[in-house]
Amino acid sequence: MVTYQISFPRPGAHLAQVRLEFEAPDQAQTDEPGCTVWMAAWTPGSYLLREYARNVRSFAAEVDGQPVDARKRSKDTWHIPAEPGQRVRVDYTIYAHELSVRTAHHDASHAFLHPAQIFLIPGASTGPFRVEIDLPAGWQAVSLAADPAAEQHGPGRFILELPDLDTLLDTPIEAGELQITRLGEPCGHVRVAVWGEPLPELVLRRLVPVIAQVEATWPGRPYTHYTFIVHAVLGAAGGLEHLHGSVLGVDPERFAPAVRRAAADPTRGPEPGDADDGVLDFLELAAHELFHAWNGKRLRPITLGPFDYHRENYTRELWLVEGLTSYYDRLSVLRSGEMPVQTFLKRLGEDLARLAVVPGRLQQSLSDSSFDAWIKLYRPQDDSPNASVSYYLKGSLVALELDLWLRSQRPEGDGLDAVLAALWRRTSTAVEHWRHSAQELYRFRGFDIDEFIELITAEAGTAPPASLRAAWERPGELDLSNLATVGLHLTEKSAEPGALDLGLVLQDRLGAPWVQHVLAGSPAESAGVAPGDELLAARRGDGPWLRVRTARATRVWDQLRPGEPAELLLSRRERVLTVGLSFTAARGALQVERLAEAPESARNNFRHWARRSWNDT
Repeated sequence: MVTYQISFPRPGAHLAQVRLEFEAPDQAQTDEPGCTVWMAAWTPGSYLLREYARNVRSFAAEVDGQPVDARKRSKDTWHIPAEPGQRVRVDYTIYAHELSVRTAHHDASHAFLHPAQIFLIPGASTGPFRVEIDLPAGWQAVSLAADPAAEQHGPGRFILELPDLDTLLDTPIEAGELQITRLGEPCGHVRVAVWGEPLPELVLRRLVPVIAQVEATWPGRPYTHYTFIVHAVLGAAGGLEHLHGSVLGVDPERFAPAVRRAAADPTRGPEPGDADDGVLDFLELAAHELFHAWNGKRLRPITLGPFDYHRENYTRELWLVEGLTSYYDRLSVLRSGEMPVQTFLKRLGEDLARLAVVPGRLQQSLSDSSFDAWIKLYRPQDDSPNASVSYYLKGSLVALELDLWLRSQRPEGDGLDAVLAALWRRTSTAVEHWRHSAQELYRFRGFDIDEFIELITAEAGTAPPASLRAAWERPGELDLSNLATVGLHLTEKSAEPGALDLGLVLQDRLGAPWVQHVLAGSPAESAGVAPGDELLAARRGDGPWLRVRTARATRVWDQLRPGEPAELLLSRRERVLTVGLSFTAARGALQVERLAEAPESARNNFRHWARRSWNDT
């Protein structure tokens, strides 16, 4: 068995101390005399080579108790001179101070051990693995293991045994000053472990029906236990899925308006309004990562497991993994009753509006966006909005388009729900037990787009038309005309008279607006405004120069008029210049609304789709 002993002697330095021990393998298992240890370059669910080995600080090796000269052979591999059967010990430290769900983080209050960044792996070892952690006084620990009973807790100790490499790299551990809560029924199999500020009781209570709704979407539950590790501190964000749990980041201050409102009137349920936004964002995030326990971890494109942890693992179906999951995360919160219908429609309209101002939607298909995730989505640059499109954002809207088309073909059917259920049943017939270890699960073949289309065809009774397939195969606009099937329609909210379309995406730097992106086809692009320019001032025609500061930028833009000459004063590489241009008028924002004259059949379809009454607020 390969063993790891982890301790935290220098929390102020953000260093985790790791001792790795193993037996050197037979020479027949290696390419050269001696043995190697290596570290993963990326983590499943986050498609970017993060080169975790860059966080290794000290490194020292012993063989049968004697120091040896270990040499680094590549960016993430070390060679150790050892004969077969000799006992190898490696002592190394990991710098852990990047607060995210896909990197390790350690300070005096906790240690989040993201496995891809923590564990050096001996050569071709596939396990089993034993992890022992020395816990400082007052610390607890939890993991995302399949069964919490596998965790061994003792005074100052936490021990976990994992059967194979894929399971090791899929099982983060959170240690520290934690609040651990087991949710109420019907979600007694779910625990929430929080580092940081405790989650308000209101949030935990509202999480239960959302989890129940996600689980009800599928024919069966593929886990016996599920754990949410939550980082509830300022600056925390994002989520990452694992087989038996997920890691969530949340800013706890965003819960305050909803908690304050509930304290003032405990009888009030969810209702439209900005006060609930922080709670709803968290519920969507939790629903998203939970949904991945089916879509993405067990139902997966062919190339996503077993993994090559050293290099890119390409697929054109990430839009199915992330886009469909993004569609269902919000739909699940709506169906659970925790999101008002008006809020759901408002957020859907905001997604459509965000997509409409991304020129890249006309340049890159969802299929290509999926394939290029390794070099584009996770590595944005100043022309990203012009060259690419998010398979999360557009993918979720294509999932809506697909669901609506299915329901237009068979109003009595269950639309995309039925397709996913059929895919689950088809795939699960090849898997005796969904609670296998990760390595065992990844031996089973994933699905491809042709199989997905085959199930769409079976549910609809006809093959999807070329125009629908174009939604993911080619760049272009979406067709949401089938919103009428569920009694909805698109409208456009007129922009304020005289409002400008700047054609720019600005970012604040110490109170000054800097150009982050210049959108393709805009007057700003034609005038030569460039990413990296600092906006100093603007004027209308021959009028006075008006200083542009982030806090008062809106007041400056209010002085300009669409179609009339204007000038911008810019700083570029410490040189000041002026550019002349004429801004265009701001476009109206897309909205999704209930169709007042919707027939009863459409209203019934809405109830069947949203699990909500047509008249719900």
